[in-house]
Amino acid sequence: MNHELLRAAATGDKALLERVLGLSGGNGGKLLEAAAQQGSSSRSCLKGVTSEGNTALHTAAGRGYMELVRIMCDVDASLVRTRNNLRNTPLISAARAGHVDVVCYLIERAPVTAAAAAGLEAGAFSDGEEPMLRARNSEGATAMHEAIRNGHGAVLEKLMSADGGLAAVVDGKGFSPLYLAAALGRADMVDVLIGGSHPDGAKSPAYYVGPDGQTALHAAVLASEEMSKSLCCWEPTLAKKVDNSRNTALHHAASAGKIGAVKLLLMEDSSLAYMPDADGLFPVHTAAKMGKIDVIELLMETCPNSDELLDNTGRNVLHCAIECKKERVVQHMCKNPRFGRMMNARDRSGNTPLHLAVKHGCDKMAMLLMQDVKVNLSIMNNDGATPLDVAINELDQGYTYPMNPEVLIAQCLVWCGAHRSPRRRDEYLNKRTGLGGSERELSKYTNMTENRAIGSVLISTLTFAAPFTMPGTAVDAAERPAFWAFILSNALAFMCSTVATCLLMYAGLTTVHPRYRCRYHVWSSNLLHVGVLLVIATFAFGVQLTLSPPGTGIPVGNLNAAVCVMACVSVVSAHPGTTWWPMVLARPIWARLGLKGLLGVLLGPRPIPCQKLLLSRTPWLNLFKMLATMLILALIIVTFVWDRDYLRPTPAHHSFSSTPLQQSQCQVYLFPT
Repeated sequence: MNHELLRAAATGDKALLERVLGLSGGNGGKLLEAAAQQGSSSRSCLKGVTSEGNTALHTAAGRGYMELVRIMCDVDASLVRTRNNLRNTPLISAARAGHVDVVCYLIERAPVTAAAAAGLEAGAFSDGEEPMLRARNSEGATAMHEAIRNGHGAVLEKLMSADGGLAAVVDGKGFSPLYLAAALGRADMVDVLIGGSHPDGAKSPAYYVGPDGQTALHAAVLASEEMSKSLCCWEPTLAKKVDNSRNTALHHAASAGKIGAVKLLLMEDSSLAYMPDADGLFPVHTAAKMGKIDVIELLMETCPNSDELLDNTGRNVLHCAIECKKERVVQHMCKNPRFGRMMNARDRSGNTPLHLAVKHGCDKMAMLLMQDVKVNLSIMNNDGATPLDVAINELDQGYTYPMNPEVLIAQCLVWCGAHRSPRRRDEYLNKRTGLGGSERELSKYTNMTENRAIGSVLISTLTFAAPFTMPGTAVDAAERPAFWAFILSNALAFMCSTVATCLLMYAGLTTVHPRYRCRYHVWSSNLLHVGVLLVIATFAFGVQLTLSPPGTGIPVGNLNAAVCVMACVSVVSAHPGTTWWPMVLARPIWARLGLKGLLGVLLGPRPIPCQKLLLSRTPWLNLFKMLATMLILALIIVTFVWDRDYLRPTPAHHSFSSTPLQQSQCQVYLFPT
């Protein structure tokens, strides 16, 4: 393309364009006469293209320079049909940019006759002979597609008034103009499109089609209830049309939680709730998988037997909610009696909802199910496994954390009275043993050594320095309970962390047998547990000594009480694996066994066999942790109370300054010369 011509088309310089084309100034007939005189030289100049294949008309139309577009079309009318490298015509470029005046002018330059439209319908036109208004670019998009995609409603109205059949053209990706407008949430454009008509007076099926067999209603229910209502009134059959996966618009609305669209579709036809997709999932299943409780309730009210609907694998709504880990849905269903029939339902593999909760490690959902006394804890699936069998099979047989979901589930099942299947236990043993497990166990020991060594060394450093930076003076604090508790807890913390550090050094050596490495990790874990709690106690006693030195009379009783409370809370919260699990498991055990049963489980002999079953190594250590936590809590509370009584003034202190001689002695003591 001529450089001067490109600059004129890009900047809208009319004078420069006329000079490049060799046209005389003026308007009307003079311009046309000049164009006729120049002849082929001007037309050949306008045939030049850029590297993108754009002619000067493409550039001017895309930038909205109406006068330049008119001049170029007067010089060479064939420019209207030219295409760039992406097969865009000047009309497509103008429609994409939203220049209504340019679009109207180009439509006038290339009207669509009824015969041309009929030829397009019959497929009589080749690609080069395609009517300009229906010309498609390399993506199969027409000017109407580009106008909708870029949000130009005024351009869409002009195109619809010029050729309503454009609304029936589908682009290369399967998007019809109506589907595209609905997907973009443009209700105004949808109203323009459904208000038009096909040239032969009939609605084309392509009016509402989208990719993968979807319709415009599939997209509309996700965007606007008003738009969905308009489409249902325009074409009532859209509600029952399915895509390639057999999803209806109700499936889309239920999965997205669009309660208004769900109500609208059910009012149109309640039978839509009984239409499954290709996987056998009904709308209530999709709502459960996405955690949409309000949609589930609405579908249950409209179709009371929705709890009996099963997918292709025989799973009901509760199965789907558990499989997708929607805890709120499970909690709602466990509290609502209308879902009671689903609690023990089995899928085609024989799994109940509890089986799935155990298998996927959903401890909270398993606890919710176990709280319901109607849930049977010992139903066997098609493999002959009860929920407890599945729970034990999911356990890590090596060193494990007691708050892991698998451990909590297995503990709760055992304590709630669940049974294992009547089969030989060595069958499970053969399935769970292998070289891979030992390799994972060794890598686990290496990671634990690195993490715990940092904590143990840090505790050793802190407790080593604490005696040399004691709060107050030994003379003033030697007789105080807080002082002796400070020294005792600091010394014990130093010894625990030092021994734990030495054990971790051996546990990290690959030359040590894995059996001993595991033992060293278990012992070091418990020593670190006690060490951390003792560091908390040491800090609390040090604060007590600093805030309440004897003889100062500073009123810090409330502050010391706050420090005591915070220290106790820190001791309880420092190791959730030791102190929190009874609270986690209390509710389902209470629901099934009552208060007497709960106390019997926590205080009776049953925890020890359960720990043997789950942890398999030194179960007494977990009880040791709990005992150490309780002793340190008692030490903190007793020390603070005892120290407060020690600091409380006696009657002798009240009469200390009763005589002038005593006052003078006090002054001499306080201010020595």
